[in-house]
Amino acid sequence: MSAFIRLGEALVPIARVVEIDASRLESEGELAVQLRGETRRVLVSGGRAVDLVMRLDPSFFEGRRFRFVRSSWAIHNLVAHPLLQLLAWAGYTRTGLALHDATIPTPRARSDARPR
Repeated sequence: MSAFIRLGEALVPIARVVEIDASRLESEGELAVQLRGETRRVLVSGGRAVDLVMRLDPSFFEGRRFRFVRSSWAIHNLVAHPLLQLLAWAGYTRTGLALHDATIPTPRARSDARPR
């Protein structure tokens, strides 16, 4: 069984990922993903960037640097998932998915970006 990740509107096998540059994740909310056989990197930003790292290596967020991720995911998981299910049962799946996607944590640029 092969695992996939979402890059834009494409699902790409994880085996094609050569490198992920996460140096701008905290400050810009952005990842640069290098795929095997490609010359340019694919940019992933916002909640999708956080989701990608969570799928591949959640330990990346350990420590103080990405403290926002822990509490932000709690709101997403405890509020958005149950509401998505209730809205889907009521026939409002698109609204539920929009709510779900809107609550995916997004890295916040910090003006005080310094080592802690």
